[in-house]
Amino acid sequence: MKNETMTKTYQVWQNAWRDDPDTRVSLELPDSWDVTLHAVEADSRPPLTRAEIARRMDDPTGMPTIRELAEQGREAVIVFDDLSRGTPVRVPAELAVEALMAGGIGPEHIRFLCALGNHAPLTRADFVRKLGENLVERFPVYNHNPYEHLVKVGVDSAGADVLINREFMACDVRVGIGSVSPHPLNGFGGGGKLLFPGIAGIGTTYSNHSRREFLPFSPQPCGLRREIEAMTDMVRPFFKIDAILNSRLEIVELCAGDPCGEYYRAVEFSQALNTMPASSEKKDVVFVNANAKYNEALIAVRIGAMDLKPGGDLVLINHCPMGQVVHYLYSAFGSDYGGRCWTPWEKRAKSGIGRIIYYTPYPDPISKYSLNEPEKVFFAKTWEEVMALLSGHGPGTSASIIPDGTISCFR
Repeated sequence: MKNETMTKTYQVWQNAWRDDPDTRVSLELPDSWDVTLHAVEADSRPPLTRAEIARRMDDPTGMPTIRELAEQGREAVIVFDDLSRGTPVRVPAELAVEALMAGGIGPEHIRFLCALGNHAPLTRADFVRKLGENLVERFPVYNHNPYEHLVKVGVDSAGADVLINREFMACDVRVGIGSVSPHPLNGFGGGGKLLFPGIAGIGTTYSNHSRREFLPFSPQPCGLRREIEAMTDMVRPFFKIDAILNSRLEIVELCAGDPCGEYYRAVEFSQALNTMPASSEKKDVVFVNANAKYNEALIAVRIGAMDLKPGGDLVLINHCPMGQVVHYLYSAFGSDYGGRCWTPWEKRAKSGIGRIIYYTPYPDPISKYSLNEPEKVFFAKTWEEVMALLSGHGPGTSASIIPDGTISCFR
């Protein structure tokens, strides 16, 4: 019999928006456990170089290049995703600015717009994390406001007004930078989702999301995706750049061009690069890391639960010092009330998870209430506390490790 004190060490990335891009968390597990590491193909790919990213942006799907659009335009906006997404925006953004200026648009006619959706606004320091100091110093960067300064561009399938950011509509050259990865509601994120809900009015998002026409982790368009595409058609031309990321938050593939055409190309890449083979048997313990979408860790819990035996323990690894994102539709704003889509936790859908061991040095009660089953959550600030909670699992315990459950899914 193996000595229970012998361990094997695994590492997962926790480098989202940190100064040290090599930040990792070590997981020391008993050598007597049967551990499966769910690797994804993206992690074996080298990151794209700046030149490779530029070549993909200069060969767009279904529409002219950014430079060609700029030659016919006067005012330009570059929309980018917020800190709830792991997209490393700086290099594509710098290249987009170069293309705009090469096409004749001066720097005084270029601005950036953060696609917050219904999340809390970012600070200057946050903008620097996404864009880099050079761009933030040179160009105005605005937060989207989902409540004000909106323009009606049509009506949706339910007859509700489609409202979008006024600054975006004031520009005739519109560029967006985001990423594509598996999504538990929308199939795959990306494409026009950067606009709807990214820079939409909150009423538009409520109309779209409250109908719950979802299709989890599917490349086929669900009702939500079809609605997004219809609304995106209302604001063309729109040049979209979508990255595919690895667990270290590096760009390993990239698509650009028409927000519908490039999106489905990117989905094919993400299906190949961000999916994991399913386990032959469910596990006693699942360790699931949340990094790319580190302040929307519920996504990782949903992925981890798919590999877990009923009643098993799920360990959520999430060292986000900011806690979970404020969401004006879904977050709680008091002890028994919240946004228009908020549901009291006792009425939320239940899973077969036994316990959720929330491994974070930054515990707070509100973070656990962002998960569907807060009554199952046990905070652990250190790895020793995690293993103490798992002490009932002895030799032969089956376990799995998911390197980043926020940008991956099982095939």
